[in-house]
Amino acid sequence: MAFSPNRRFWILILFCLTIGVIYVLARHTTPPSDNTSAYILITPTAVETAGEAQTPTISITSAIAPIALVSTPVFTATVVATYSEATASDVIDPKKLRAKDVVVTVHKVDFGENYWTLAKQANIDIYTLIGANPTMPFKAAYHMTLNILSRKGVLHTVHPEDNLSQLAEEYRTTEKIIKDTNNIHWWRPMHTGDVLFIPNAKPLLMVKEWRDYFSKRGMFGVPFSKWATWTSGFGLRIDPFTGKHREHTGVDLRAKYGDPVYASAPGKVIFTGVAGGYGNLIKIAHAHGYTSYYGHLSKIYARMGAKVRRGTLIGRVGATGRVTGPHLHFEIRLNGKPLDPLQFI
Repeated sequence: MAFSPNRRFWILILFCLTIGVIYVLARHTTPPSDNTSAYILITPTAVETAGEAQTPTISITSAIAPIALVSTPVFTATVVATYSEATASDVIDPKKLRAKDVVVTVHKVDFGENYWTLAKQANIDIYTLIGANPTMPFKAAYHMTLNILSRKGVLHTVHPEDNLSQLAEEYRTTEKIIKDTNNIHWWRPMHTGDVLFIPNAKPLLMVKEWRDYFSKRGMFGVPFSKWATWTSGFGLRIDPFTGKHREHTGVDLRAKYGDPVYASAPGKVIFTGVAGGYGNLIKIAHAHGYTSYYGHLSKIYARMGAKVRRGTLIGRVGATGRVTGPHLHFEIRLNGKPLDPLQFI
């Protein structure tokens, strides 16, 4: 039976609409192919369950970092091999540096700068900053001076009891590397007060606040594909809706609507759905009683009961729930008690 032109037109329209609906449903139910982030760890890497491959990471520190709900990934907390607390007498004098292939720039911290932005600009890491500034306080201050190295490594001021064998063992390097880097020869030995550059080493000297920080940091990664800034911190704050003081149980991380959100540590998804002021929320349980929350999402890709790795795409930034605009509300809880996420990432 022949179809009239008018009927053919409507059949074509119906066919196109069907294809369009299938396409939209597929987009909303299937995560994009980039389901992991190679950049999730601006913080240290984690050791996952034996036999499982690790998610690729970018590290600004070295190794590290969680209810028995999961066949739980195992985390280690590796910081520095030997540690001594820095004092005012441990300030390094770059004028006594013996190495010729590393440049030390004395920099005054300006407005808007922090340790991480300075390290990134110099193509070094936070350990290198500490290694060149062992008395560096935990928080940067305007116009404080820092030694910025042109290469990754640490500076070491030679003490009377130091010898090459002991330094090589402590910094996990070789005597030859120390000697070659610092022009140490039998006719020009190292002396007390000399400043040595030890390439690719981690610091042995730092203030107590940094040691405490590194003992926790790296358990969780940043839930984005790049370093994020927070717009509202943890603790008491002025509620943007009521104008009254109210406890904020997480941090609000700046992001654009639709930005991908990644699991900040390996674990098991224990909640997905709408949860009051959180809007669309995902909860992931990690080892040792830790749980991470990801709120105000526009899309949820994670599924209840699924095991995720650090860096697995779980959703997208939105403005659902009690919000004034798109952002990610990120929480970390230990046995139900909210903790400041910034001490972990």
